[in-house]
Amino acid sequence: MDEIVTFLRSYPPFDKLPNEAAELAASQAQIEYFATGSDILIMDGPPAQFLYLIRKGTVDLVHMRTGEATVVDSLNPGEGFGHRSLSRSEPPVVTVKAHTEVLAYLVPAEIFHRLCEEYDAFAHYFSASSFDRLISMAQQRDVDASGYLFQTRVRDLIRRPPITVRPDTTVREAAQRMREENVSCLIVDLPPYGFHDVNSGIITDRDLRNRVLAKGLSYDTPLREVMTAPATSMPADSLAFEALLLMLERRIHHLPLVEDGRVIGMVTNTDILRRQSSSPLFLPRQLERARSIEDLRNYGDQVFDAVAGLLDAGASVTDVGRVVAVAHDALLQRIIRDAEKQLGAPPAPYAWLVLGSEGRYEQTLRTDQDNALVYADDHPADAPEYFSALAELVVEQLVQCGFPRCTGDILATNPRWRQPLAKWQATFARWIEVPDEEALMRAGIFFDYRQVYGKLNAEAELRPVIQRGRGNTIFLARLARAALRTPAPLTFFRGVALERRGDQKDLLDLKHRGTALIVDLARIYALEAGRSETSTVARLRAAWREASVSEVDAERMVNAFELISLIRLRSQRSLIAQGAEPSNVVVFPELSHLDQRGLKEALQAIARSQRGLSMAFQTDRLIG
Repeated sequence: MDEIVTFLRSYPPFDKLPNEAAELAASQAQIEYFATGSDILIMDGPPAQFLYLIRKGTVDLVHMRTGEATVVDSLNPGEGFGHRSLSRSEPPVVTVKAHTEVLAYLVPAEIFHRLCEEYDAFAHYFSASSFDRLISMAQQRDVDASGYLFQTRVRDLIRRPPITVRPDTTVREAAQRMREENVSCLIVDLPPYGFHDVNSGIITDRDLRNRVLAKGLSYDTPLREVMTAPATSMPADSLAFEALLLMLERRIHHLPLVEDGRVIGMVTNTDILRRQSSSPLFLPRQLERARSIEDLRNYGDQVFDAVAGLLDAGASVTDVGRVVAVAHDALLQRIIRDAEKQLGAPPAPYAWLVLGSEGRYEQTLRTDQDNALVYADDHPADAPEYFSALAELVVEQLVQCGFPRCTGDILATNPRWRQPLAKWQATFARWIEVPDEEALMRAGIFFDYRQVYGKLNAEAELRPVIQRGRGNTIFLARLARAALRTPAPLTFFRGVALERRGDQKDLLDLKHRGTALIVDLARIYALEAGRSETSTVARLRAAWREASVSEVDAERMVNAFELISLIRLRSQRSLIAQGAEPSNVVVFPELSHLDQRGLKEALQAIARSQRGLSMAFQTDRLIG
């Protein structure tokens, strides 16, 4: 019996049961052998009397449609079947056929129902659809003590009511009030007075330094001339991590908290840092203190440590991606500013763009560079030379900070990707109007751009050109066909198709045969719907109303993307911690049983969406 208990405790949902429950199931389980090709359960036949758990071998789930047998799924060791029929006392909806010789443990109906009654998690696992289980797997968290960020509401960090002043208060009086109250900011009460709503203003000690002292303003200047209004605020029931992200993205240090439309308190970066010493909020501070290239290089290690802490604390991949993007953007902006100091003021407005995963907020722990530069059409003759020098300085500094050059030379140092605005607009338009192979490949990279630095508003000038793709059916259809050339890696019997590379076998590339497939689908849906979002999750959630994907399938893709990305990120983190180069490839059998099942569910969700896209755009009928 010990062997059966050990086996059960290795797979969900038995791994979540107490020992005595697993031992009960093991003590009552029967051991059965089924020959290859034999029917274990029959569609529309007698209801199941057991929960079947596969110990060895593989079974196929076969559905009969108008006399034709279709394999809809395959199950492997650790997976179970019969629970739907068992729970409802109804005939099986599929035939379960032994694909190979099968050894199974059969848990009697009485024990199955008893465990369902006593343990909600057990009952939920078997009542959930595969979609629900995929969501559950995507939301799985490894929470430790550092999970305070994801468990604490910011209202719990409030230490006192907000200190308020009127807008006609002078900066001298405001500074004295800050000193008396021992605070670093004040809420500026605006009409109607006495009701501190979300439109209230804010004045901070930094504002007094930067907006008053540095500019030589009089100490009698009223606050209305130097305050920020309305102040950036957030609901008091928000999580500490949500406050952390907002502060990082807005580069602010004080956050009024609102309840029922009124400001009830204040949280500062210090309030969070006091509780979370490895918080990403430390990152900008470390960057400000950097004085050498070595300091900037060390910043990358600090980002890794912060991300590792977020993973341990249970952050989603989307949240981690936002933190990485904010941290890397800050580094890039620092490097560009340093380059401008060295070269002198730019001769014309320009925009520095990051592309691909950076543009989608989906960078992993270590990534190569993909960037481009756009400068104003109205520029002096020496502008191209200046921007060439700027690009060389910035790209080389990024290399020294641990970001390798793009092997495909998608870099601002390449004259092809450093052009005036009008040429960029013409290039984007040509890729849509003449969608040859190179155009489709370039669109997949450059259409995922994001501006990180510069006074030229590239978003306003380039995004409308991209959105012309919405009405171009030939462009969208060819883009869809290109995306479908790499099918989800599933075998004929719905198992995970693994690779062999040299002496290594059972490999799965989580990027090129996982997340990249979802990225391509989401990009097409966004273009089809005319949406401007760049992140994969945002595209999926925004586009389904006007694109050829249902809300259910879009949400499946979101959870599949989160799950695959999380497994990939954890693997890369482990490799980096061991001193090895991060990789997108994992050895599938070495993953946990939960991760294996989750990946299989995710890849099947991708395959389902790929089939839908193929039908929507009739890609098999395209010529040329």
